[in-house]
Amino acid sequence: MKMNEQLKKMTKKQKMGVLTVGIVVLLVGSFGYKAYADNQKALEQERIAKVEKEQQAEERQLKIDTETAVNDLFEKAIIDNKDAEKIAIKNDLKSDTVKKVKEQYFVEKTDDAWQKIINESIVNAENQLKQIDTAKKAVEKVFKDNKVVNTDQKNVDSAKKEVDKIKNAKAKKELSDKLAKVKSEIEKKNKENEEKKKEAEKASQQSPEAKTTTDNVAQTTNGAEQQVADVTVQQTDQAQQQTPQAGAGQETGYYEPQAPETNNDTGSNQNVAPTAPADNGNTGGTPTPPAPEPTPEPTQPVGPPAGWITPPFPVGSNELWNWLFDNGYSGFDHSDGYIRPY
Repeated sequence: MKMNEQLKKMTKKQKMGVLTVGIVVLLVGSFGYKAYADNQKALEQERIAKVEKEQQAEERQLKIDTETAVNDLFEKAIIDNKDAEKIAIKNDLKSDTVKKVKEQYFVEKTDDAWQKIINESIVNAENQLKQIDTAKKAVEKVFKDNKVVNTDQKNVDSAKKEVDKIKNAKAKKELSDKLAKVKSEIEKKNKENEEKKKEAEKASQQSPEAKTTTDNVAQTTNGAEQQVADVTVQQTDQAQQQTPQAGAGQETGYYEPQAPETNNDTGSNQNVAPTAPADNGNTGGTPTPPAPEPTPEPTQPVGPPAGWITPPFPVGSNELWNWLFDNGYSGFDHSDGYIRPY
């Protein structure tokens, strides 16, 4: 009410002044609000830019940390390396180390090309560790506790195949050295077996001297057997000669002289009664037949008896037994320095 009354009392000029002042105040207020709003917007944009910058920095640092951790699993940097498949893991790398790197930096599902490389590198380290473990187990089948436990060539070849797949030089050398010891043991056994085989062949195959001795023994044996056979035949012939043949004037202890043939005038032979021989002091009037010749004793054969031979090796020696077995005998009798194989 008072305000209206005051306005009524004002002159027209005074009213115009008041209106002008009001407009000015309103305009100043409008411009001030806009400036404030613009300032707040600028501040927000600055904050956002700062956050984005910080995020980018964090991302860059995460990428650096990731690549550092993954590269540290290998002998040299593997990320963005064209020979990544040939790079070996570090010496004495532990599976726990790879496990931690995988838990922190491996992403199961991703379309990011860089992240895929990270994943592949971590898996590469895991696979190399698995291969070393596989090779160790294969080697332990033939070499364990610092000694050779098996010389089966099949197991050795299988272990070597697994060792050859290892990329880390140190791990590969350690296992290869163990296999080398196994190989040396195999070669040693093969050499011993070869020597035993040669000795067996040497025992089964007579030396030239032994063969000559055996041949001489065989010849002596054959000669002795032939001599015995000849003596037997000789004795048989003599016995047949001394044994009267039936109807051929057997000797009975009485000698009957034969009548001589005479030729008479008629040209025919006539039997003339025999004239008794003069009794030269013999009583009984019967002549004494000549005494038969004594049967000669058989000639003693040279060498061992039939069926016996001079042993090519000392009696009871392994060489003699080997010789007997090689010639199809299972044993022998021995006497007077001779043997009779059977």
